[in-house]
Amino acid sequence: MKVDKDATRRLAEAAGIVNTINGGTIFPTFNTTTEKDHYRLEVSVPTVEPDDLKVEVTGSDLMIYQNVHVNAYTLPNVLGMIKISADVELENIHAEFEDDLLVVIMPFSEMSGGFQKEIDIYRH
Repeated sequence: MKVDKDATRRLAEAAGIVNTINGGTIFPTFNTTTEKDHYRLEVSVPTVEPDDLKVEVTGSDLMIYQNVHVNAYTLPNVLGMIKISADVELENIHAEFEDDLLVVIMPFSEMSGGFQKEIDIYRH
C-alpha cells in the first residue's frame, strides 16, 4: 500500500490545530437558563472569532463548532453538543452575539404547556 505523504502531512496539521503544542485547547463555557417562553444558552468561547463559530441543529442535538482554517482547508472543531429538550420549537431556534457571548435562544413549542385532546372511540 502506498502512503500519500501529502495526506499524512494534512492530517498531522489538522491534529496539531487543537493540541496544546500549537496554542492550547479551547474550553468553552456553557450556561443555560429558563426564561418565560424560551431556554437561553450562553456560550463563552475565548479567542474564537465570531465568524468562525457555527450552530447547527441535527435531530434533537444542538451542535456548536468552530471552523478552523489550515492552508486551503476548513476543518470543524466541535466545541459542544447539547440535547435539545422535547418542549423546544426546533424551527425557531436562533443565535446571536451579545457582548462577547454566543447566545442561542430555544423557544418553547406551543405544545409545551401540555397537549390535551379527547380521542373518539370508534365502534365497528
